[in-house]
Amino acid sequence: MKKQSLKKELNNALQVVIIYILTTLLAFVFDLYSVHSENLLMIYLLGILIIIMQTKSFLATVFSSVLFVLTHEFLFLDPRYGIMSFSRNFAVTASVFLIVALIVNLLVVRLQKQIVSSKESANLHKKLYKASEGLLSVHGRENVIKYADKSLTELAGAEVEFYFDIDKNDENEAKKWCLKNSAKCGHGEVEFADANCKYLPIKSNNKTVGVVSIDCSEKEMSEDTEHCISALLSQITIAIERESLEIEKRDDHQFHERELVKAKVMKGISHEMYPKVKEINKTATELKESKNLMEDSEIDEKLASIIDTSKYLTEVVDNLIDITKEK
Repeated sequence: MKKQSLKKELNNALQVVIIYILTTLLAFVFDLYSVHSENLLMIYLLGILIIIMQTKSFLATVFSSVLFVLTHEFLFLDPRYGIMSFSRNFAVTASVFLIVALIVNLLVVRLQKQIVSSKESANLHKKLYKASEGLLSVHGRENVIKYADKSLTELAGAEVEFYFDIDKNDENEAKKWCLKNSAKCGHGEVEFADANCKYLPIKSNNKTVGVVSIDCSEKEMSEDTEHCISALLSQITIAIERESLEIEKRDDHQFHERELVKAKVMKGISHEMYPKVKEINKTATELKESKNLMEDSEIDEKLASIIDTSKYLTEVVDNLIDITKEK
């Protein structure tokens, strides 16, 4: 870290030197054409602005402002190349020059921060839109949770975990508190502020069904990031509810199908099997009671009837079994 800081300061110093030399050379060129010293001072002011834009350094701004005013005083104000008197005019000029430079530096730094913040915000909302759009094409509760884990990780730039089955004996008190109170806690919050993770509740139908944790040990989560995460989490909750409704719908459909099969089986029993069973029972009873009074041909006829009816019942049972297997 120190090496990077030193490298940055050396780079800033090099840029100041280069801009100082180029600005002074440009001032000499204009001086050859008898441009007034006040206008030459504007060239140095332009150099200061360039330094501010390039370095964005407060130290470089102050140093270059003093250096440029002294150079202008020494090279272009009478008596030139002489001992500088540091008069009242010089003090006023230097003060105004320095104040203007510092104000511009402050504005540039603030503008740069706003630009960076705007880019980060735009990037966050782009990720949010992409994640929201992707949720529409994801089906299956496990797939939704898997996609949500990936999307939240990309959005937060940190590790994310979902918890839906939180046991009362769980050692993580922050996680249990978040589930019980249906409120965020953890890193940076009032409750469990020292935790490395931030915990957010997952709500469904006015009920907290789980908790999501976001690792904040490596990177602080900005307010804009948290808002985007909350928005995506709401959409994830809706997607989970959608899948739960689909499961209920499928269960209801399967139950209805089972009831139809049951009704079909009962209908088959009542309309097809029961009369045939009564017919077999009647024929067998006649054989038992009147066997000695019947001719052999009549007995054979009764037996053939019993066999045919039994075969028919076997086919009916096989068909009913096939129907239940299909469902």
